[in-house]
Order: sequence, then C-alpha cells, then structure tokens
Amino acid sequence: MATVAHMPRVGIVGARGSVVPDSGEYIPIENPATGQVWAEAFESSAGHVDEVVTTAGQVFRETWRDMAPDERGRLVRRWAELIAERRDELADLETDDVGHLRREALGDVDGGARWLTYYAGMADKIEGRSFAQYPDRVAYQAREPYGVVAGVNPFNGNPMMFGWKAGPALIAGNCFVLKAPEVAPLSSFRMAELALEAGIPPGVVNVVTGRGEVTGRALTEHPEIGMLVFTGSPEASRAVIAQSAATITPLSLELGGKSAVILLEDADLDTAIPSILHSNFVKSGQSCAAGSRIFVPDALYDEAVGRIELLARSIRVGPPRDPASQMGALISHRQLERVDSIVTSAVGQGATRLAGGYRADEGALGEGYFYRPTVLIDVTDDNIVASTEVFGPVASVLRYSDIDEVLARANGARMGLTAQIWGNDARAIQYLARNLEAGTVWVNTYRAIHPTIPFGGMKESGYGRENGFDAIDLYTRSKAVVWDLNEERTLPYGAR
Repeated sequence: MATVAHMPRVGIVGARGSVVPDSGEYIPIENPATGQVWAEAFESSAGHVDEVVTTAGQVFRETWRDMAPDERGRLVRRWAELIAERRDELADLETDDVGHLRREALGDVDGGARWLTYYAGMADKIEGRSFAQYPDRVAYQAREPYGVVAGVNPFNGNPMMFGWKAGPALIAGNCFVLKAPEVAPLSSFRMAELALEAGIPPGVVNVVTGRGEVTGRALTEHPEIGMLVFTGSPEASRAVIAQSAATITPLSLELGGKSAVILLEDADLDTAIPSILHSNFVKSGQSCAAGSRIFVPDALYDEAVGRIELLARSIRVGPPRDPASQMGALISHRQLERVDSIVTSAVGQGATRLAGGYRADEGALGEGYFYRPTVLIDVTDDNIVASTEVFGPVASVLRYSDIDEVLARANGARMGLTAQIWGNDARAIQYLARNLEAGTVWVNTYRAIHPTIPFGGMKESGYGRENGFDAIDLYTRSKAVVWDLNEERTLPYGAR
C-alpha cells in the first residue's frame, strides 16, 4: 500500500480544543482515486470518548444551555460563514478523502453551510404550547434540549450531513458529538475546528474519529448521550440499536434505500432519462437515495432502454479533480469488489449487462477504485440486484404492464427511503404518491433535498425525521408544566 510524504493527521475536537495525540493508534486513510494512504486518523478509545462526552455535558450545563437563543444563532451563523469562506479547502479534503468529483464535494460543503444558516435563523423561534385550563390553573408545554446528543455520519455527503445534524442540535441548546466516518474523517475534523474559530465555546461541537466497533460503540453506549442520530446501513444500525438499549437512548435512524423509479407512459424521456441516470451515478452510486430500480411501462420499454444504454455508455469515468470527469471513484477496494460481486451474481441469476459491469482500470484509473456506470436489464424482482442496496453505480431496468402491478412491485422492497415518479398523468401520480411506501416521493425531479423538507425512511430505511421543524422536535424533549394558582383550595385528608 503506497503512502504519501508529510501525511496530515486528525484526532479529537473537544473541550480542550483541537488535539492530535502524539501516541496511540492511527488508522490509515486512503485516497480512493489513487489507492494511496494520504492521511491518518486517531483511534479514539472508550476513555477518549468518555472525556469528550463528559466535558461536553459540563459545557452544556455551565454555558450553552442558558446562552440566549439569538446568541447561539449568531455563533452558528458565523460557523456557516467560515465554512463558506473555506469551501475550496474543505472540498479538497473531501475529494481526496472520498473520491467524489470535486464539484460534488463543493456541493456537499455548500450544503453544510446552507443547513447551518437555515437553523441559525430558527434559534429564537422554538415554541411550546399552552393548554386551556380552569381560570385558576396554567398549563404549558416546553421544548427542552437533551444535553449532549450524538451523530454518526457515513462517508458520502458528510459535510452536508454534519450541518443538518449539528445545526438543529445546537440551536436547540444541545452540545453535539459527531463520530466522523472512519474512512473519510478529514472534512469533519476541519469543520469542527472552524466552529471553534467562529467563537462557539470548546466542548459544544465535538468530533471523535475511529472505527465503529471501538469509537462508535463507546459513543452509543455512553450513559450521558441523551439522543443519538445515526445515518448508515440497516446492518450497522442493528449494532447501534443493541448497544444503546442498555441506556434506553432515544434514536433516529436514516438507513439505506432501494428506491423505485416509475416512468409513466406520458413521461418526457428527454428530461427523465438523464435525471434518472444521474440519480444513480452521482457520487459513483454511493447514495441512499439512488433510483436504482427503474420501472418502465411496456409502451416505452424499447425506446427507454435504447436511450439509457446510449447515455450510460457515454458517461466519462475519471480523476475526481478533472473537470471533464463525470463520475469519480468508489470509496475503497473492498467496496469495488462488493459491487462487482453483486453484478456478477445478478448476471448469474439471469440479468443482462446493458452497459458497464466491470472495473474502469485503464491508465492511471487502475491505481484507484473506479467502476463503469452499469445498467442491467432482464432483472426479476427476486434478483440480488433488485433487492440489495449496492451502493455503487448499478441500475436495474424492470418492465411493467399496469399501475397496480408497478405499485405492488415498488413496495415489495424491504426498504422505503425515497421514490421517483416521472410523467404528467395527475390521477396516476396522486395514486402512486399516496400509496408508495417511501419517506419521500419526488415527482418529475430527484434528490430534491432541502433544509426545510423533512427527510427519513419507512420500513427498514429507519425512523425519525431530520430537517425542517421536525428536526427541532427530534433534538428536544417535551416537558409539561401545570401550575395551580388557587389560594383557597380544598386539601386532601382534611388538611388546612
């Protein structure tokens, strides 16, 4: 495994500031585009996690909880401004960390700043409710912070997800601990350093790095974590659920997807086909919202398949920093092998390669983890590629005859994160949108994710909603206060 000279190191951001320990275990971080180890991340032990969480709790009680809401909002807004100012630096880190196209990395960094800005403006707008009572009694509900809340992010889109987790957590009055993705932690570490630079008190925004079985477990099992918000695979979530059970820590889980895309007979293929393929191949298909099951009606099948083949074969796979590249690398050699194994199994189960289906290894690409944009046809619903989240640039085309059939097949997946409908038949669109088992249904658009719109899944895609006002409810707990103002009341047991 090749390495580069003068590798950057990342460690812990906590109440003691930004710390890169001199001793301890460090995890090698590869650049997926080159296969070289280019950085190292500290393996935070249970003791390190305990120190970070415990001191964050002290900062919550002594400083952050009682800070004026508009002041919290001002600090979060300044953090967003610094992220925007340093977008090129952060995008460079993210590109080398993850292998995404640089423009995709820039979009994620801009997203992180956008989410923080949105929530900064909400800091003084968190409201409770009052309840009608007798004239001499007052009752109201308050929304209060948990204290220390934790987030666990995957490697794909981390700068944006850092913003959409930390933003509502902070303005609600919590301190926040992020477990950075173990294979790509550098942008998280730098963003947390910028929070300190923005004037947010040390211990409010915290980052720990390390593997899930060590650092992640210590975080999910910590008794002072009041709420944990996890984004990742259904398989990993089962460990999180089990580990947090001892402390009965509330969870929000945004898990994988196997999203259905339904083309109606009146769909505009000029718009739909490029959009659908981009939803599959953005970030090399490493997206929980990838529209990987493309359902095409009999009347459009031949034309749609022909267009899909031509476009998929034309997509340029290349170095992430090359402006001409249209798709970058997969995160690791392990993921490259997994994607290829699923494609091979799918073909063995009767699928046909329409485009791609093999590694892109010509020239310098052979040093990294690149895979051709892949489209499979002749796919049945029980084929591995139709039922498994590939997390790679692999799409399946499935043929259907009528709307009830396609609805049943779309809902046949174990996961239900997102879905897409392309067409103009309002009655059919409304019927599908109402009955699709997905947390988000996009109509004639895709990946329309915005700070104001709640996002989350159904079935094995998880529970809980992030974004919008739903995130404020997520990061706060309800307290009811009932106050009896009657000075002349009848007391029990004849007391006076």
